[in-house]
Amino acid sequence: MTRTMALTPRIAAAVSLTAAMALTGANVAFGKAIAAEISVYVFVLFRFAVASAALALMVRGEPGPRLSEMTRAQWRDLTLMALFGMVGFTVLMFEGLQRTAAADAGIITAALPAVVAVLGVALVGDRLSGLQLAAVALAVAGLVLVQATGAGGGVTTVLGNALVGVAVLCEASFVVLGKRLAPPYRPLRLALGANLVGLGLSIPLAVAAAPAFDLSAVEPGMWLLGTWYSLSASVICLWLWYRGLPHVETWLAGLATAAIPVA
Repeated sequence: MTRTMALTPRIAAAVSLTAAMALTGANVAFGKAIAAEISVYVFVLFRFAVASAALALMVRGEPGPRLSEMTRAQWRDLTLMALFGMVGFTVLMFEGLQRTAAADAGIITAALPAVVAVLGVALVGDRLSGLQLAAVALAVAGLVLVQATGAGGGVTTVLGNALVGVAVLCEASFVVLGKRLAPPYRPLRLALGANLVGLGLSIPLAVAAAPAFDLSAVEPGMWLLGTWYSLSASVICLWLWYRGLPHVETWLAGLATAAIPVA
């Protein structure tokens, strides 16, 4: 009975992390549609603005320490997490998808669990057992097999594949850095901090892209789709992610990222 009760929070956390990554993967289809109509850099700014406004209203009653209480090291980790895992991952993935076949991108993304495990060992000091290593290896092999057997046509470029590969590194960094911040900061407040930093980082990119972007050419329905993407990717996904992250090891959190290419 004691062992079962001890496992329950860990299982619930794993489910929460997997749900977050599944929703992230499902949003790729919406993201591709949005990127075809709206400048990637303008949309990144829109995403963080919408999410920050929503989270600012939601976070008021959440207990725990406030963002103003963060140390300099914690602000550094939060800034790097937003830079790599939110701004960097989104921009690099979309730029890569415009230059390479979706099947190739899927195979590269399938390496996420292994990359997270390696970074966990290198940066956090995790020690993986043989069984844990086998679980990561099987997940990666299975994802590569699924992507390879279902590969379709498409133009592949070295630059496109390289951009997707760097995006994978960015997402893996997001997992590792978030692991250091999730305790003691609560999910909504941590998500608000990450989005506010992302908002600040995306302003120069949006300003540079704005002159070439025709705002009037975008249909209202596309902005509604963009609003859903913003709330699901930067509010719901982050809440699920930070809710589960404190209760599992880094390698297991990395294993949950396998849901991205599957979805």
